[in-house]
Amino acid sequence: MGENTQWSIEKHGKLTIYKMRFRSLSDVERYLSSDPPVNHTVFYMQKSIEASKAFAGESLDRAIRYCLGGYENNFATFMQIKKELDQYNLRANHNRKTVHSVVGSRPNVPAFIAGAPKTMCRLEPAEKKKFIDLYMDLTYDNRTTEAQIISRGILTLNLISLLEEQGIYVDFKAFQCCYVDDEAFYVEIDLKRPEERINVQKCYYPMCGKEFLRRVLVRIMESVPFRRNWYLSYGLVMNEAQKRSLLNIPDDKIMILSPRDMGIEGDNIYEDAEAFLSRIHLKEIFRFPSYRRTDQG
Repeated sequence: MGENTQWSIEKHGKLTIYKMRFRSLSDVERYLSSDPPVNHTVFYMQKSIEASKAFAGESLDRAIRYCLGGYENNFATFMQIKKELDQYNLRANHNRKTVHSVVGSRPNVPAFIAGAPKTMCRLEPAEKKKFIDLYMDLTYDNRTTEAQIISRGILTLNLISLLEEQGIYVDFKAFQCCYVDDEAFYVEIDLKRPEERINVQKCYYPMCGKEFLRRVLVRIMESVPFRRNWYLSYGLVMNEAQKRSLLNIPDDKIMILSPRDMGIEGDNIYEDAEAFLSRIHLKEIFRFPSYRRTDQG
């Protein structure tokens, strides 16, 4: 296992939790390319390999390679809709103030003429920047449409952009959490650290690629030393309260759930944006556009 992969087995009441944390998609690729041993006691047939193309997309080998980039399925549609939404976003004032100094980013001409010792200006943040943790649950039920999945991905990246326009550092992680009997599984992948800019191409694959959910994450699960019968369902989905309790994620951390749970229908991106922003309860704190007015023209 790579040095950036953290692995642990923990207890939470009567539950045994198997946890895996990856610092990047590249780390996921390195882990699976090492062909970790399959827990054949539980997974006597591998769904990561055997699942049909209609259900799980391209082969496992391709799905693993896509962790390094190049996943293009529906990406053009994704970018087109994202661009349409972007043009209606507010461009917030970054709230920077000018500070006179000996060295800086631009000259202060009047001060130079007057012979002042501090003849340069630099821009500094007016307030100390804040940080927000953003957790995205990659799972969704079989009724979910591709349009809903694409909309959720667009609105998640849009939220990050809106927050960062207002001077908020966003730490963005994708995860999956499920259980069988008294065992639970949690896998977490860092998609964007607070100091990084959004890499749309990198985030797109885990957010929208069914191969990532149904081959990559399934193959990771097949390497976990479960004892219960995970083969039949590959885990049952928990509700939000259960996830927050199990993972110790407080209510002030943003959790993005399935498209249906976020009110996303996939028919109208502006209506979905209104429902999405209402679901995360941040409108009272931050400035967000009114997409309802946009949709009504």
